[in-house]
Amino acid sequence: MVDILTASSAHAGSIQILLQQLGYQCEVAEIISAIDTPDANSDLFVAINHGEVVGFMSLIYFFYFPLQKRNCRITALVVDEHARSTGVGKKLINHALGQAKKLSCAQLEVTTSLAREATQAYYERVGFIKSSFRYYLDVGI
Repeated sequence: MVDILTASSAHAGSIQILLQQLGYQCEVAEIISAIDTPDANSDLFVAINHGEVVGFMSLIYFFYFPLQKRNCRITALVVDEHARSTGVGKKLINHALGQAKKLSCAQLEVTTSLAREATQAYYERVGFIKSSFRYYLDVGI
């Protein structure tokens, strides 16, 4: 059985490995700092199966001006490559949906790379609607 827990600094090494599977290089110390710095507008969760971290998800909560309501965004969601297609991703998404409802968010949204076509198809299969493109500019920091 998979449990969804609030991430702690004890999970930092596992989170680092999961983020590497997404293509992000983070130091464990940076992850610990992020976990240990409380932010009322974000949450970090891990999926645990038989004592092992098999998934990770980060959420942010923000006021979305056009709707005049709060939204919840999944900013990272990764399931260990050996635990995919076992329901862990769906369980994380359902947890995010519960958080969004609990915090009176109007929408739950997720972003993913254009290159991750299988991930996009997965999000659509579980009910997300593709509604926009995300653009960004590097600030240089």
